[in-house]
Amino acid sequence: MSDSRGLQLLRGARDLVATSWCRDADARDSRGVEVDPWEGAAASWSLLGALVAVMERQADADGEMPLEDVAAALYALAELIDTDSLVVWNDDPARTQADVLWTLDRAAHSYEEPGGRIRVS
Repeated sequence: MSDSRGLQLLRGARDLVATSWCRDADARDSRGVEVDPWEGAAASWSLLGALVAVMERQADADGEMPLEDVAAALYALAELIDTDSLVVWNDDPARTQADVLWTLDRAAHSYEEPGGRIRVS
């Protein structure tokens, strides 16, 4: 069974954050200048920026991501994040790249396919 696009979203965001993570912007280029997360110049991403970048890339390749897949990915994250804002959570001065990676890993592990099928990774 292939991964749903929601699970691909979480895993793709994890890959970007693992490459380089940032705070106080959705994405930054290699000089630290704020850029849009989907731009080719983006070299580091916040949690939200990484999600947006992956969604944009998937939309370019396969068309818009079904809303139920986005919702399932965000629900998996919401179970782990203790605030209503991904930006506030990501930008917390105590937050680390390792925290963001762990959260994305756990969200992927507990991800439930739209329609209630549990996907254990």
